[in-house]
Amino acid sequence: MNNLIRCSCRLVNGLCVLLALVTVGCGLRTIPPIRYVPIFGKEKEVTTTEVLVRALHDKDVSVRAEAIELLGLLATAPDDGLRKEVASVLGWALSDIDPGLRLQAVEELGRMDPKFANKHLNRALRDDNPFVRGMVLQVLDAREKKRLGPPPADTQVAAP
Repeated sequence: MNNLIRCSCRLVNGLCVLLALVTVGCGLRTIPPIRYVPIFGKEKEVTTTEVLVRALHDKDVSVRAEAIELLGLLATAPDDGLRKEVASVLGWALSDIDPGLRLQAVEELGRMDPKFANKHLNRALRDDNPFVRGMVLQVLDAREKKRLGPPPADTQVAAP
């Protein structure tokens, strides 16, 4: 029985080493970096938003893009405080040096409740990149059309 346990432990350890070699050696990062996951017991309480804010400071564009995407998922939470915090972090992401990330942040803000996101979208209208400004205009235009609703249908009265 002891030999069986030792053998299974070696197998598990070997698989962990193999997994580590495969993921570390890969040129494209597919797993979020571990450095953003808080160490248990070191920090009293760390929220998901704080971890994603740390990821937004990464020099790797793909990590920052994943963080923006995950912030967009958090924005669907029913808690108004969390949605306001996410909108503020996405508003901060609008100052990223990469215009693609700013476009992504505009798209995520466009999916959010206007009372939280419009302030940041209006600020993005002054972005240096014309594509970002164009995306903001598209988002705001779609919101305005949705707010106004469909145009009234012309009804004609049939003559007797």
